[in-house]
Amino acid sequence: MPTTPPDTDDAFVDGERLLHGRYRLTARLGSGGMADVFLAEDVRLGRHVAVKVLRAPFAADDEFVERFRIEAQAAALLNHPNIVAVYDRGHADGQWYLVMEYVRGETLKQRLQREGRLATPEAASIAGDLLAALQAAHARHIVHRDVSAQNVLLADDGRVKVADFGIARIGASGLTRSGMMMGTCHYISPEQARGLPADERSDIYGAGIVLYEMLTGRVPFAADSDVAVALKHVNEAPPRPRDLEPAIPEAVEGAVLRALEKDPARRFQTAAEFAAALDEALLAPSASPRGAGVPAAESGVPAFVAPPPPLPPPASPSVSPPAPPPATAVVATGAPAATAVLSGTTGATTVRPPRRRVWRRLALVALLLFAAAAAGIAVYTFVIAASTAVPKVVGRTEAQARALLRDADLRTVTHRVYLDGVVAGAVARQRPKAGVEVDDGARVEIWVSRGPLHVPAPVLRGLSAADAKVRLADADLASDRRNGRSDSVAEGRVFHQEPAAGQTVERGDAVTYWVSTGPRLETVPDVVGLSSNDAAAELDAAGFTVNVDVVFGWGAYPDTVVEQDPEAGKKVESGSEVTIGVAVF
Repeated sequence: MPTTPPDTDDAFVDGERLLHGRYRLTARLGSGGMADVFLAEDVRLGRHVAVKVLRAPFAADDEFVERFRIEAQAAALLNHPNIVAVYDRGHADGQWYLVMEYVRGETLKQRLQREGRLATPEAASIAGDLLAALQAAHARHIVHRDVSAQNVLLADDGRVKVADFGIARIGASGLTRSGMMMGTCHYISPEQARGLPADERSDIYGAGIVLYEMLTGRVPFAADSDVAVALKHVNEAPPRPRDLEPAIPEAVEGAVLRALEKDPARRFQTAAEFAAALDEALLAPSASPRGAGVPAAESGVPAFVAPPPPLPPPASPSVSPPAPPPATAVVATGAPAATAVLSGTTGATTVRPPRRRVWRRLALVALLLFAAAAAGIAVYTFVIAASTAVPKVVGRTEAQARALLRDADLRTVTHRVYLDGVVAGAVARQRPKAGVEVDDGARVEIWVSRGPLHVPAPVLRGLSAADAKVRLADADLASDRRNGRSDSVAEGRVFHQEPAAGQTVERGDAVTYWVSTGPRLETVPDVVGLSSNDAAAELDAAGFTVNVDVVFGWGAYPDTVVEQDPEAGKKVESGSEVTIGVAVF
């Protein structure tokens, strides 16, 4: 148990008195719903231990005594580095007690109250240890039913320990009164809040709340009373973690929200599956935090490519019009001749221009008109029609490249290819090259990136065969389906793939995946007559999970297996549950 400043209390601690002649209680570490926990010295082995003592009002209640005894039995069946070890149990001087490993440190709740939210990698690491502990308990068919930040211990040496199996359930034993809601209200699953039976998926919900709290610094549901909080677990969706803390990766948020599904069937079905999804989420590309600006894809520019500078207005070819011909006096033939009155003369003289001068002027006008027309044709033919320079479009988006080429009166032919180092939607190559003179209306080819050529293999484990094929097709990867038996993955789901998820593959490559046809069939060994520990070890080695039932009336055979189901020699699926009846009285 964690170390807090010792709160000695003479009513509970007597340094001179030994509990059961062995454990000297020195300081109270804390109090729970039905027991007090003390720091004690094991005088026989010379080590510090934590001793949980059932409170007097509950010691007279047979059901609470039985629950306390089952907690000891449940914890004693577990041997895992992330679970607080149980050393001893007993009854002395009218007190029921449980002796556990002493963990020097603090609870996760104390850490969060002191420092606030944790960085995503640290939160995921603690959650991974918590899920490893739950997986070990679930493998023994032991459900914790009170997963909370208070029951996660952070040792000074960095270890993470899960404590307090005070309301744990072993196998099918019904220790909780019908309709009684057990568990810390801020972490309780919807089915527990409704008084329904809890199973391993209830623990997964609690672990999801713990991870949510580590990532955001708060629990998802809060209210003025425990009942109001429980109703929120049943009826309300939790706030999205990224709405509270935008730095949380999107894939991590998705794993948390799946663990917090109201319907247990929509959650992760095992703690190991939750842990694997969390590991994969940490490897996924980080999503941009919310509120960080408009994504590049929405702005029309490929992601991770700076927008190109504004395009200058296209230079439209222009030709100066030919200078107009000089003004020419035209004399219409047949017009009356101009007359002039000469001053000082007594008569008028008629003046007529020579006929040759008129024809010369007409010829000059025609020559100038012909020259202007020829010059215009030459300019159009040799300047406008054959001198269009191909603009540079490499590095532009496809839309920008098309606009540039259209303004230059050029046609665009587009090829789409996968290219490493060039973001999707960007032009990687053009032909002809920029600056080359081409005819008006000429064709320019551009190669637009569809994204990287080499990509990480997608995660297929846990998907149905159809979903795995679709995910590979979306990544332009070929699929190669195989079938095989799996003890841990349900029938019809992918349990293995090659190349492994995250390994670099080239578009078009084939990814082989194996779809589970169900677990192997194993023969149930005969464990009747063995001790409970030896029976559990033999069944575990054979690949079975163990459910322990207490059998009364066998006083001559304490801690001995007197019955088992399925019976010895029967073939059942590997990983199936075998119930053993252990004599206690």
